[in-house]
Amino acid sequence: MELIIYGGGSFAKLMRHYFESDADCKVVAYCLDRDYILEPMIDGLPVVPFEDVEIAFPPKQYSMFVAIGYSNMRNRVSMYQKAKNKKYRMPNYISKSAVIDPTTVIGDNNAILQAVQIEPFVQVGDNNIVWSSSNICHDVIIGSHSFIAAKSTVGGFSRLGNNCFLGFNSTIAQCLFISDECLVGACSLVLSSTKAFSKNIGIPAKEVAFHFEEGIKIK
Repeated sequence: MELIIYGGGSFAKLMRHYFESDADCKVVAYCLDRDYILEPMIDGLPVVPFEDVEIAFPPKQYSMFVAIGYSNMRNRVSMYQKAKNKKYRMPNYISKSAVIDPTTVIGDNNAILQAVQIEPFVQVGDNNIVWSSSNICHDVIIGSHSFIAAKSTVGGFSRLGNNCFLGFNSTIAQCLFISDECLVGACSLVLSSTKAFSKNIGIPAKEVAFHFEEGIKIK
């Protein structure tokens, strides 16, 4: 498979490495929105304006992976939707060291990294990042566009909404609903369902703020 990476930051470079070393893919180019192109090449590959990418790399011949990190979570949504509108196939990257039960249903453009464990009867939407050594327990439903940092755990029968952020080593207890655009701080323990757009921190996690207007932004 020949692949274009939509993005040009550290996560985009990391995903190039994973696709080429662990998924038998050939990355042929990066693409960025025209206003964000600063150099014609990244790591020896051409940088193509997203607005014209289908001219040089037609969707019938190439796939695209949207590789945007967590600094502005709403950007992850908009860039995925723009790529989808161009009709590209958007593959998942699933590490060969991840342990994923065959009953798992997974959408597209997900990155599931090393030593992630996904138990039976889990559903995963589109455009999620599940970082290394995280555990997704049985019967969990994960929406789309979320970021789950390393060594996090989502308990059985819980549901994670869209565009959420779980910090390093966070734990969601079983049978909870983490609403859309929720942030859970690193090392936090969530014992009750959360409100949309809320920031939840601590052991046990407490609601400390909301981000209705700006969404989740991580510096």
